[in-house]
Amino acid sequence: MREPIAVIRPPLVDNFTRIIQSLASRGRAVYHQYLVDPLSRWSPSVPAESIERLMTLLDQAKANKNRKLPLLYKMAIIKSVAPDQFDLSLPGNISLNFLKSMKEDPRISSSDEALQFVNILKEPFKEYSDGEFVRMNRKFEEEISGAGEIEVEKLIKAHEGEDAEAARADAQSRQALEGIRDMRRSASLPDIKRAVIVYLLKYSDPQAPNRHLSVYDVVAPLELKNKTFMKEAMDSAAVIIYHEILKAIKVNNLIQAVKYIAKYAVLFRGNPETPNYHEVDSFEKKFFHIIDERNLWDRL
Repeated sequence: MREPIAVIRPPLVDNFTRIIQSLASRGRAVYHQYLVDPLSRWSPSVPAESIERLMTLLDQAKANKNRKLPLLYKMAIIKSVAPDQFDLSLPGNISLNFLKSMKEDPRISSSDEALQFVNILKEPFKEYSDGEFVRMNRKFEEEISGAGEIEVEKLIKAHEGEDAEAARADAQSRQALEGIRDMRRSASLPDIKRAVIVYLLKYSDPQAPNRHLSVYDVVAPLELKNKTFMKEAMDSAAVIIYHEILKAIKVNNLIQAVKYIAKYAVLFRGNPETPNYHEVDSFEKKFFHIIDERNLWDRL
């Protein structure tokens, strides 16, 4: 048993969000095992209110920023997984909204209910994530091993980045940075962080491996008071990229998977402290093994 989660950081919220979305795509049995069943153990007492009434109260509390919002999330989730409830989409949707609220309001992420929620799901989500990595790692190896030479050449180009797009991306990157700089004047920290993560995901590129570093200068004034700002943005980007790799492998889109592997390599450059570093490193090593096996290094 790992240490309980004491502080809820945005990268953890991003990871839980992606796991719930993944569970929803895996079918009823898996969704039940790793989400519904653990949440069913949250409390032996099921609220007497109907789920419709609780959802209405939730909406009202969100609109009014009521301090009872975390408690209402807990009540709605417990009700949604009760044996007499049949709408399987509700536990996932309410959980996703709870996680979204945690990112938007520090009071919610520090509430007892939020900490209970993430600690209930911590172990089942770890078990599911470990299993998904093994499953997708095996699938990636099988798919890439069976790829023809022309397809491998396309994968190599995907890993290198698109040279022809570099100039246009540079111009768009500068414009995006100006937008983030403007946001510093009036936007909330979560909104700025979200814009930084989008920037990192869009403009990290093997053809311009230092391009994304400019964002550090733009957010430097924010870090004077928020020292973990950029680390949390980078960790969230790492989590999102990892889940995009899994999603691409799942739908047999090797080119997209390799593009995201390259983005991860550009952004994190061998830092083993990065979330999902060893998993992504495993995917990249399998890719390079195919290049080595087929003596295609001269194509890189």
